[in-house]
Amino acid sequence: MKDKSLDDTDPALFSFVKLTVSDIDAATRFFVDAFGMTHADTVDTPAFREHMMTGRKGSATIVLFHWKDGRAIETGNGYGPVGMLTRDLDADLTRAVKAGAKQKGETVSFGPARIAFVLTPDGHEIETCDTKIVNATFQNRVACLLKLSFKITKTSTT
Repeated sequence: MKDKSLDDTDPALFSFVKLTVSDIDAATRFFVDAFGMTHADTVDTPAFREHMMTGRKGSATIVLFHWKDGRAIETGNGYGPVGMLTRDLDADLTRAVKAGAKQKGETVSFGPARIAFVLTPDGHEIETCDTKIVNATFQNRVACLLKLSFKITKTSTT
């Protein structure tokens, strides 16, 4: 039966982000404890294992990927953070740190928006934004992100 949600002419549908992790069980516990995600499925092969982590209905999936041969993982700088929306930034930040994250920089405010960054135990960057940023105009969001980028760059170079 053909999937009626996509037309043959529709572009590809964004569905997941994949993070390579050193300890898949610890990473799974982290995303469950820090962000309330659910371990929805597993792919297990002789070479690798993947855990599909899902959030609320309508959110994208985070796929945790683990090489079984023990190869080293290098987190590069060619990508941005994984984004999480929150209704209570302080509570979610506290929960993430308790689950093993490290806060990167300070929590910043731009008008109605508050934003904080954390690093997972494997060093992946997660940006948490309170939901007020979703209600901001597009121009305000761009201005917030530009100011935040400048502040982080300035902090990291001092």
